[in-house]
Amino acid sequence: MYEKDSIIDFIARAGKQLKKEINVYLIGGCNLSLKGMKVTTKDVDLALTDYESFDELKIALESLGFKADKSMLQEQVYRDAVIVFLDNTGSRIDIFVDKICSMLRLTGRMRKRAEKYGKFGKIELYLVSNEDIFLFKSLTDRPGDLIDLGMLMGRELDWDIIIDECVSQHTEDVKWVFWVYEQLCRFEESEKKPIPAKQRFFKVCTDNWQKKPKDWMYGFSEEQISKHIPAMYQSQVLKSLKKK
Repeated sequence: MYEKDSIIDFIARAGKQLKKEINVYLIGGCNLSLKGMKVTTKDVDLALTDYESFDELKIALESLGFKADKSMLQEQVYRDAVIVFLDNTGSRIDIFVDKICSMLRLTGRMRKRAEKYGKFGKIELYLVSNEDIFLFKSLTDRPGDLIDLGMLMGRELDWDIIIDECVSQHTEDVKWVFWVYEQLCRFEESEKKPIPAKQRFFKVCTDNWQKKPKDWMYGFSEEQISKHIPAMYQSQVLKSLKKK
């Protein structure tokens, strides 16, 4: 487990090992820890913009005793990770290059919104915005991510930024928009709290309805689907699920 101080210590140690300067973006629970929103996180999720930076960081991590764990890459959420590192204590470092969870890209817009946290050796450390963390956390169905979504919604989020990023990225692979909406529904079921802009996400889904995944809303009961999917679309969703 990582706390704020141990995250900073890790980044500083890695930065000292680097030969060239690189930009590192924190995109997971560690981001929330450095913002004072979360006490501990079980891993450190790093996003890089290019493979040259990855090669440099890989060497630095290996010099600190981290080893690649290829077995972790079989988990769906990590399949787009370039590599997952573990040390002898079980501490995990997940590195993504450009694309996260096979769905969202670390776009120039996201990098522009990111806040520079500091320089540690040859690492320029950035924290992506709460709005972009919200999107990243919406792409997985791990229980801990629902808790983090609640933390984020406890802060003031700019829903226009979130929706705009959805719309701008869905031109490449629209399916992830449906998974985001599904996660929002899952959050409402778990936490019993409404998400103000959920219907705006659904509008993006309906604009791309022909690209709807066949297993969308899988795991939801018919009663739950009736709550989250407008009546005129319910039969289509249920029909797709019955064929699955």
